[in-house]
Order: sequence, then structure tokens, then C-alpha cells
Amino acid sequence: MFLSIWQMHSANYFPLKVVAGKIVYEQDEKGNRIIDFSYCGYHQSNDSIPLVNNVIYIPHTESNASASIQRAIDRIASLPPDLKGHRGAVILASGVYELDKSIIIHSSGIVLRGSDKKQTILKKTGYDRGSAIYIRAKGDAILQDTATIINSYVPVNAQSFQVSRANLFRSGDRIKITRPSSAQWISSIGCDIFGGGIDALGWKPGDVDIVWDRKIVAVNGNTITIDAPITTAIDSKLGYGIVTRYFHPERISESGIENLTLISEYNQKNAKDEDHCWNGISVENAENCWIRQIDFRHFAGSAVILQASTKQITVEDCRAYQPVSEIGGHRRIVFYTLGQLNLFQRCYSEHGIHDFAAGYCAAGPNAFVQCQTYLSKSFSGSVGSWASGL
Repeated sequence: MFLSIWQMHSANYFPLKVVAGKIVYEQDEKGNRIIDFSYCGYHQSNDSIPLVNNVIYIPHTESNASASIQRAIDRIASLPPDLKGHRGAVILASGVYELDKSIIIHSSGIVLRGSDKKQTILKKTGYDRGSAIYIRAKGDAILQDTATIINSYVPVNAQSFQVSRANLFRSGDRIKITRPSSAQWISSIGCDIFGGGIDALGWKPGDVDIVWDRKIVAVNGNTITIDAPITTAIDSKLGYGIVTRYFHPERISESGIENLTLISEYNQKNAKDEDHCWNGISVENAENCWIRQIDFRHFAGSAVILQASTKQITVEDCRAYQPVSEIGGHRRIVFYTLGQLNLFQRCYSEHGIHDFAAGYCAAGPNAFVQCQTYLSKSFSGSVGSWASGL
């Protein structure tokens, strides 16, 4: 029903029909069609999330636990990964573990796991407005060779296109595909002026470039085929697309957080207190990771925030309750993606503002499946500029 309503009101009508019990997606005259969202999630949802073996057990302690948990994570980081890239899990006993500092998973193949979701509780204390837990690599991507897309038009949901200098690329290469935000395109969608004729508030060329992170699966002559579709058409009349090969040796994969409760300490005399931890879990420079079976309470910003450098992350069976913050601004964006190919499924949020959201230039596709809100104070959807493929 959602697709049918969307089609009827969309400026670009992409018809679909059911043939022999299967949905068949048709294309418009330019080749655009409804995006295939099945590529979202851990390993593009081709693999199940693994149960990584426990390696280090941490018993409950009444004293601050940040240092002991971080030491255990660092110890596992020093172990060799197995053939699937897994090093092992830190498992926490039942009890409340106070954290005066954030926990950082900085290497691949590490899992932080609670023994009991309701009874294993990590409580972030102090006035730090960051995140209680980070999955975060140290280094950024290293950009290498660049080529230009030479097709006059690459449609929505395309997975192949032609490039100049195709000899630079090989199957298996990681690439960034940039769709430029040219002055012509910005003007064509009416975003050069935002209200009252004040052009200073409009988008400027380069402000809202869309950058897809993909892997090459085939090179045939000048044609490159990629592992997942693009979400906005690339029209040479509005600016040529760019393909850049990159290398990211420190990017994290195969790490996860699961089966526990995360809460933020706050001033209980102030129902709108904001001098406390804002986010539950932040993920950055990571792919093929997961967050599952986590309860979140009292955070001002996001339960989970997937930064722009994330892809193929699954967040599932998570619940967020009792946020503590002012109502307004950049607050209570509860399950939040700025990345691409990320999947949120069976998640629940109460009293959020933007409970399920995609942020500034989130390239997509991103999917929220079987998620539910209760007493939300505003809409779910795109909250930042041109977030496509949501």
C-alpha cells in the first residue's frame, strides 16, 4: 500500500505490477524504477548475523567499569581474526556497570555482549554530550584514481554505467561515485532560493553532492558494474558523475554490540536536562557490523547514529524509552542514519521527535522495516537536505 500511494503522488511515476505472485518493477522512459532495497544490512542481508564466541568474561563490579571493559576490548583487538574476521566477544555479567568514559571498539571482529539484556546495564555518567559507545576506526579512506561517467543519463536503480579510463579499475575495487550538486540541478528543483526571495539561504553548488560507496563486481570494456544500485539519477546535462577508487585499510567490519541495556545518567530534578550523554551508540568508518537487542533510556540525541562513513550496518530488535532533553532542534533523532545500505528492523521508539530518520545527504539506499513509534512528537523520514533512497 505504501508503494502504491507513493507512486500515485510521485512526480516520477514508476509502475509496478504483480505477475504470478511476484512483484515486477517497470521502468519509465529514461530507465528509472523503484529502488531495490534488498541490498541493505549486514553483508547486504545475504548472511545472518553471527554468534561470535565469548573470549573474555567481566564480572560485575561496584566501581567504575570503563577501564576494565576497554582493556578487555583492547586485549581482544590484539588477537588474530578467524577466517570470517571474528576475534571474539567481551561478555558482561548481570548488574549495573557505571562508565565515566565512553567505550570504543576500534578494531574489526570484536563484539560487546551482555549476559542478560534487562539485567546487564551500562550507565554512562558525567556531563559528556558524546556517545556512550563508539564503533570507530582510526583512519579515513585514501582516495586514488578518478574517472568520469560518460553516459548521458544513468537512471535510478542502475548498477552499471560507462566511464572514461576504465582500464584503471578492476573487479573487487572499492569506489566512491559522486553525483554533483550543480547550480543547474539546484535551480531545477527550486532549492536555490528558500523563501522570501532571500537567495543567501539557498543551496550552493557542491553543498549537497551525493556520494555512493560501492564495490565493482565486473568491468567489461568501458562498462563498470557495481554491487548495489544508485538512488538518484545522474544526468550529464546537470553535471557529470565522478568515480574514484579508494583504499581504507583501517575500516572496521564484523564488530557488534548486543543483548544489554544502555542508559544515560541525568539530573532527575530537571526533566529537560541536557548536560549528560546524548547518544547511545555511534558508528563511524565501519561496514558489515551490527547492533541488536539493546534497550536505550534517557538519551537526548540518538539511541543509534550511523555516521556518513557507514554502510551495510544492521540495527535490529532495539528499543528506546524515556528520552531526556528539550523539545526541538537536533534532539531525539532516535534511530538515525547518515550512511548507506543500512537496515533498521523491528525497532521501537517512544516520545522521540524524528524517531526513524536519514540525515544530511545520506546517499542510500537505507531501509526501516517493521519499526514502530509511540507518542512521537514529529515525523520520521529525511531530516537533512537531499537524503535519497529512503
